[in-house]
Amino acid sequence: MLNKVRSTTVFLSIAALVACGALGNSAFAQETDPQALFERMGAEVAALDGFILSGEAYTDARLGAGQIIQNSSEVTMRVRKPDSMHLTKHDTEDNKDLYFSGGVLSIYTDTLNFYAQTNVPEGLGAAVDFAINELGIDAPLLDFVSSDMAEAMMEDVDDIRLIGTSLVRGKLYDQIALRTAEVDIQIWIASEGRPLPGKMVISSKWEGGSPRFVVFMDWDTSPEFSADTFSFVPPDGATQIEFVTQP
Repeated sequence: MLNKVRSTTVFLSIAALVACGALGNSAFAQETDPQALFERMGAEVAALDGFILSGEAYTDARLGAGQIIQNSSEVTMRVRKPDSMHLTKHDTEDNKDLYFSGGVLSIYTDTLNFYAQTNVPEGLGAAVDFAINELGIDAPLLDFVSSDMAEAMMEDVDDIRLIGTSLVRGKLYDQIALRTAEVDIQIWIASEGRPLPGKMVISSKWEGGSPRFVVFMDWDTSPEFSADTFSFVPPDGATQIEFVTQP
């Protein structure tokens, strides 16, 4: 009788484990379609009238001997729609500021005390497109300003898939991986609450060592801005230089 009880207990334990495994696989299979989740994230960001996106960014760099190292910086992007933005990037060597306001783009670097200004199309989306395509400005966070961010990013995507649920800084996120001809992109979208991204990784596929850009993100969706947040006034002694249009 005792052996029968033990056998029954073992059987029930195994059955429970199998059931849990089956439920786990089923739950994973029934997860939200990755493209739908990605588009929902884009719509959530686009619907914000204003926000402050802040975090730490890490960029791989190659030394002369070929060694890959990682540079770190702090980034903050303040956005007030429809036409104002202030992006800052701080590290131990330099502080850079980028402004969109009133149809004017301004960039300032405090180490050299240089700044450049140019007229850009009205509206943040058009201004961002101009900055990237005409001026060659490389700032991945600018993707979150576009009103059709998900559509624009999906344009060159060959494959998109849901990797699973990940823990990032103590919170649960759905990890999505996108592949394009040039880069691999990973975005972690909050599993609970508003579907905002908390982390993004961009890996260059054809550069030596596949260098990566990594950013962890925190969102303030109800910000208060001071009167001069989006206004750039050249500091005393600053030298104005010209933008070079990209081919």
